[in-house]
Amino acid sequence: MKSSNLLVLALALSFATAYAQEEEQVLNSDPINVDGYLADRPVTDGELEQIRSELRKQKTSTELNKEKAKDLGKLANQTDKLLDSQDQYIDQKIESTKAIKQFNKEYEKNQRKLECIMEELKSRDCDPYKSLYGGTREHKEEIRQEIILAQAAPAYHAPVVSTEISSGPAWGGYVENIKLLPYAGATSFSGKKEQIEAELAMGLRLESNINSRFSIGIGFNFAQLKTQDFANNGFNNQPYNQGYAGAYGASGREIKYRSMGLDLYGKFFITNGARFRPYLGAGLGYSRATMAYTDNQAYSQPGYAFGSEEYKNSYATGTIMAGSEIMITPGFGINLEAAYSTGLGNSLSSENSKNPFNSPDQGRLQQLGDEIINANALSMFVGAVVIF
Repeated sequence: MKSSNLLVLALALSFATAYAQEEEQVLNSDPINVDGYLADRPVTDGELEQIRSELRKQKTSTELNKEKAKDLGKLANQTDKLLDSQDQYIDQKIESTKAIKQFNKEYEKNQRKLECIMEELKSRDCDPYKSLYGGTREHKEEIRQEIILAQAAPAYHAPVVSTEISSGPAWGGYVENIKLLPYAGATSFSGKKEQIEAELAMGLRLESNINSRFSIGIGFNFAQLKTQDFANNGFNNQPYNQGYAGAYGASGREIKYRSMGLDLYGKFFITNGARFRPYLGAGLGYSRATMAYTDNQAYSQPGYAFGSEEYKNSYATGTIMAGSEIMITPGFGINLEAAYSTGLGNSLSSENSKNPFNSPDQGRLQQLGDEIINANALSMFVGAVVIF
């Protein structure tokens, strides 16, 4: 009987010991996480979480303003859309400017708050922030880094979008805006005795804007024409008439005229549109003219010599022009122009291959050349506008 009692007592002690160990393990184990309801949550500062929430909102606002600024930058390059919807363009600029100004206001407010927290600014306005964000220096530095990270947009301290509506051309800038203008057309020389049409008139200009209304340029021009020596009646009335018509023909010898020149000019654009830009201009130039008979075979009579006649002359020119540039794309357009030019004063240098005293055709060649270079030259040109 006594042995049975001892055995029961030993078993009871064993169960008690096991139960105590199991209870200690349960009490010392981590809480069970059932859908997050029983697990302990990290302790956080409510005010700090509110600051972080506000910073996230500011960061989102910053990204939104960046996107708006990008969209406005694209709109600034789309001239056609801006011209077709000017009212919408202005409204968008005003709305974006207001948003950016509001952002700048909040940005400056937060910067002031940050300086107060870090004790970089000492004023009575800082007292609420000092008491609210008190703590160690490390704690303040952590807050500082979080605010800087949330507002990492220093470029927005000033408004990105200007509220001015530019009246200048939508394509291209000034000074660095280089234009190449090849052209061709018709030129009519109207002298005292002769009316001659050029069979070829062309040129090439290189031009640059110096502001929205003025441009300067340098140009190369070339003209060529042919005409008969209608003034030659020597074969009818002069002693060398015998054989002249047989050598050169009864209608006279054909004359070929060529001129090449360089000119400096300026333009004033009457309007400042993006597509149509009418202008007035004027220029000064230097030209070199040559003239010769196409049939230069030698023929002579007693006291007279014919053949190999040639005339060369250098002279200054003045030009006035009126026209319009018509842009098809931002980098290409066409140019229509009417121009008037004439020689200025006497020739700068003149060369004759033969003496007019014993070469009557040389004399007429010289007279015709002088008349052409001092004639009223009217031109109509069509060209291209290529912007670099």
